[in-house]
Amino acid sequence: MRVIYCLLFLIGIVTSIRSQTLSDGPTAFSLKEAIDYSMDNSFTVKNSVLQRNMTSAKKGEVRSLLLPQVSGNADFNHFFQVQKNILEGGIGLMTSAAPGAVVPLQLALPNQLVPSVSASQVLFDMAHFSGLKAANASEVIADQTIKKSQIDMTVNVTKAYYGVLVNEKQLKAIHKNLERMDSLYKETIARYETGLARKIDVSRIEVSLNNMREEKEKTIRAVELSRAILRYQMNLPEENPLNLTDTLSENVLLEVEQILGAKQKVNYSNRIEYSIIESQKRLSKLDLQTTRGGHYPRLFAVASTGYTPSASKIENLTQSSRWYQYSSVGLRLQVPIFSGFATHYKVQQKKIEEEVIDNNKVALEKGINLEVDQALINLENSMQSLKIQKRNLDLAQENLQVLRAEYEHGIALNIEVTTAEASLIDAQTSYYNALYGALLSKADYDKAMGNIRK
Repeated sequence: MRVIYCLLFLIGIVTSIRSQTLSDGPTAFSLKEAIDYSMDNSFTVKNSVLQRNMTSAKKGEVRSLLLPQVSGNADFNHFFQVQKNILEGGIGLMTSAAPGAVVPLQLALPNQLVPSVSASQVLFDMAHFSGLKAANASEVIADQTIKKSQIDMTVNVTKAYYGVLVNEKQLKAIHKNLERMDSLYKETIARYETGLARKIDVSRIEVSLNNMREEKEKTIRAVELSRAILRYQMNLPEENPLNLTDTLSENVLLEVEQILGAKQKVNYSNRIEYSIIESQKRLSKLDLQTTRGGHYPRLFAVASTGYTPSASKIENLTQSSRWYQYSSVGLRLQVPIFSGFATHYKVQQKKIEEEVIDNNKVALEKGINLEVDQALINLENSMQSLKIQKRNLDLAQENLQVLRAEYEHGIALNIEVTTAEASLIDAQTSYYNALYGALLSKADYDKAMGNIRK
C-alpha cells in the first residue's frame, strides 16, 4: 500500500507540474497575438536575429583592427655554433692583426633569451577605414533581413490563421446540414413505415447522409491539418492548447473594394526586398573602396621593449646583471609597389558585383510590378467569385427552405429536398473556398505592395 501511495503521490506531482507548465504559456490567440507569438518563437526569425548578432560581432572584429595591437613574445635560442662576424686585420679595431688577415669575431653567446613586448597603432589605412563603413552597411542589411523574415512570418501566420477559421466555419455548417439531413432521414423512415413514402426515398436520403458524413470527416481532418500548419508557423508546442479568438468577418471585403477602386501605384521603397538591394548597392560601393584602399600607403605607430640576456651556460641566464632593457618607438610607412596585379583584379571583381546588383535591382522592380499586377488580378477574380458564391449560397438556402416547407405539405418530392440539400453543401463549400481565396489574395496583395509592417 505504501508503494501505491508513493506512486499516486508522484503521479500527482507530475500532473501538477505538467498543468503548471501548460498554464504558463498562452492558449488563446487573436490574429495579432498569434503573429506576435511567432515573432518570439519562430526559428526563422530567431536565426535572422542570430545572423544580425554575428554581423555585429564581425563589425567589432573590423573595428578592433583600428585599435592598438599589443603582443608579447619570449624567444629562447641555443646555438650549437655561434655565428661569427668576419673582420680583417689592419681595419678598425684589428690593428694588431696582419693587414688582410681574416679575423673571426664571436659577438654572441650560445644561449639567448629575448622576452619582448611590441605594440602598433594604425594611423592611416584607407582599406580599414572603408572596411569599417562596409561593416556598418552589413549591419543595416542584417536588420533589414530580420524585418523581411518578420514580414514573411506575418503573411504565413495570417494565411494559416484564416485557414483554420474557414475550415472550422465550414465544419459548423456541415454539422447543421447533418442535423437537418438526419431529421429528414428519420422523418422519411416514419413516412415509409406508414406507407406515405417509398423505399427508394429512404435510400436516396441515406446515400446523401452517408456522403455528408464522409464530407464531415474530411473537413475534420482539414481542420486538424490547418491547425497543425498554424502551430508550425507559430512554433507552438503540441501540448499547448490552441484556441482562436478572432472570427471570420466580411469587413475585409470592404477593404478589398477600396483597394480595387483606388488601384494604388506601387512604391518600390515600401518593399523590404528593395531596401535590402539598395543597401547591398551601398555595401558594394564600400567594398570597392575597401579594395581600392589596397593601393594607398599605410602608416603605423610602433613601439617595442624587452631584454636580451645571453650566457654560455643556460643557468646563468637568470643572473640579474645580464638583463638590460631596450625600448624604441617609431613610425612604419608601408607603400604598396607591386602585388602582381592582385589588387587590380580584386577591383575588377567588385565592379562586376556592382553591375550584377544593378541588374538585380532592375529585375526586382519588374518582378514587383508583375507581382502587384498578378495580386490585383487574383484579388478581382476572388472578389467576383466570392460575390457569385455568396449569391449561390443564399439561393441554395432559400430553395431548401421552400422545398422543405412544400415537402411537409406534400407538394414537393423527397428527391427534390435531397437534391436541394446536396446543392446547399456544394454552395457552402464553394463559398468558403472563395472566401479563403479572397483572404489569401488580400494578404498577397498587401505583401506585394509592401503594406505589411512589423
